[in-house]
Amino acid sequence: MLIVLMGTVGLRGVSASSIPSPAADGNSLQVVTRLLPPLVMEENRQYQGFVIDLWQEVSRRLNLSYEIDVAPNVDGLLDAVELGQADVGIGGISITAEREERLDFSQPILEAGLQILIPQQQTGIWGQLQRTALGILSSRAFYVGIGVFVTILLLVAHVVWLIEHRHNPDFPRRYGVGIWEAFWWAAVTVTTVGYGDKTPKRPLGKLVALLWMCAGYFVFGYFIASMTSIFTVDGLQGSIASLDDLKGRRVATVEATTAAEFLANTRTILVEYVDPQQMYQGLQRGEAAAIVYDAPVLRHYARHEGNGTVTLAGPMFQRQFYGFVFPPNSPYRTPINVALLQTVEDGTYERLRELWFVHQCRSPANC
Repeated sequence: MLIVLMGTVGLRGVSASSIPSPAADGNSLQVVTRLLPPLVMEENRQYQGFVIDLWQEVSRRLNLSYEIDVAPNVDGLLDAVELGQADVGIGGISITAEREERLDFSQPILEAGLQILIPQQQTGIWGQLQRTALGILSSRAFYVGIGVFVTILLLVAHVVWLIEHRHNPDFPRRYGVGIWEAFWWAAVTVTTVGYGDKTPKRPLGKLVALLWMCAGYFVFGYFIASMTSIFTVDGLQGSIASLDDLKGRRVATVEATTAAEFLANTRTILVEYVDPQQMYQGLQRGEAAAIVYDAPVLRHYARHEGNGTVTLAGPMFQRQFYGFVFPPNSPYRTPINVALLQTVEDGTYERLRELWFVHQCRSPANC
């Protein structure tokens, strides 16, 4: 059972589909939110955050009681409001043209945008080697390049073995041993090492060897070029300083967000996660070179949980605004907008903004 509160709110997370309909008395609101520090957070089974404090101030001014619950993501939050399962949605909800066509928004409650987050730079030669090795080993192109090279070697080895194995002891008749010896010959030939310990004897075998030696320059050149590209692109993740530096890189974000929509139209390799926590973990595991996400959220993470392991890169871009969201023609939209403007006029809004985005802490222990 949900708890009707004025002020501090008890936490009980459920899916958006289980959020009940608005109360019949027209005064008790069904409010849906999503956890997104520092806008909405949970500590000791209580909600806190900039949006929570602002909402509590608005509800106090309007003498509104409300029931609050958590949706799993922004899509679940918007669906709950659109389907009439909630009277208002609060949290990090970007106001976009597409969303405005099907829902109503309040006055903007916060100006934000997107920003880039990258792993903290390691110093010294050993740190650079670690970054390079991690970037290469996590690169799909690295394994594709090796796979193509080995496949070509195996094809040539089979051709030579089929031609030579009946008459040439350098390529034994037993398949396993013979293919290995042929593979060895193909490898040392294409790399121009050419030990000469094994050579084709039959005329057709010599013709295949001649063709392979000529083609080997192109095959091995392609392999070297592929590896060089991986070293220069994936191995230099520390060079990210702006949006332009993300071209061709693996960039992480949260699925079904404005950040994901923005990245889908750029020349980056998009890596999507279901929530911010998994996104941060993916960055630390080297699954992406950087994160692009809401600037206030990334700044909070960099100063708290990610302190010492991540850093922000470049300025904020793709400006956007957060707002409360309502079903179309909601009777609550106008009074809530008036209350929001009152918080701006009497300085309450600025006090809350400084608390969460200037000091970014609620007590000295959290600073």
